[in-house]
Amino acid sequence: MKAKKQTAYHHGDLKKSLISHALAIVGEEGIDQLSLRKVARQAGVSHAAPAHHFKDMKGLLAAIAQEGFGKMERQMQAAVDRIPGDRSLDRFKTLGTAYISFAVRNPAYLRIMFHPSLVDKQPYPGLEKAANSAFGLLTAAIKDCQEKRLVRAGDIRLLSLFAWSTVHGLSILALDHQLVSTGLNEDLDDYTDDLIDLLINGMI
Repeated sequence: MKAKKQTAYHHGDLKKSLISHALAIVGEEGIDQLSLRKVARQAGVSHAAPAHHFKDMKGLLAAIAQEGFGKMERQMQAAVDRIPGDRSLDRFKTLGTAYISFAVRNPAYLRIMFHPSLVDKQPYPGLEKAANSAFGLLTAAIKDCQEKRLVRAGDIRLLSLFAWSTVHGLSILALDHQLVSTGLNEDLDDYTDDLIDLLINGMI
């Protein structure tokens, strides 16, 4: 049966299958339990098979992170595209809500996208490009608001860090089930809009 599975995969199908199984393992057991051997076993292929697509464990993480940033960017862009171009603050706010929505609905992706081993993205040009492109949506939205004098002037990188820290921090607190201890429930829809309004007020 295992031999049959090994020969049944096409080149692209195996890579997709390995990524899918890796995400499932992270989602069910945590990222610390992820290994190439376990992914291969779950996919029903030899332990050496992943090497055809990923040099090592870090290579697998980088491939998944690249995919995750691409999905996140497309989701944020789609949300922004539904808002007219003259409503700059609403477009900026929508980016934040779309980020949080992606994060809490795709925890395995998020854990891998921001894994400490991938802080240096230069060895993985595809990942670096995907991450920068996603972050570019935020900086472009802030620049647009600055040009229309809707938020304060200043270093876009600093303002972007402020915005990113807010939405990412809320996402991680929710994923780690830390919100209940503060008296908040875990339904982020109840207060995401209010939090982003506070964020925008801090940038005016």
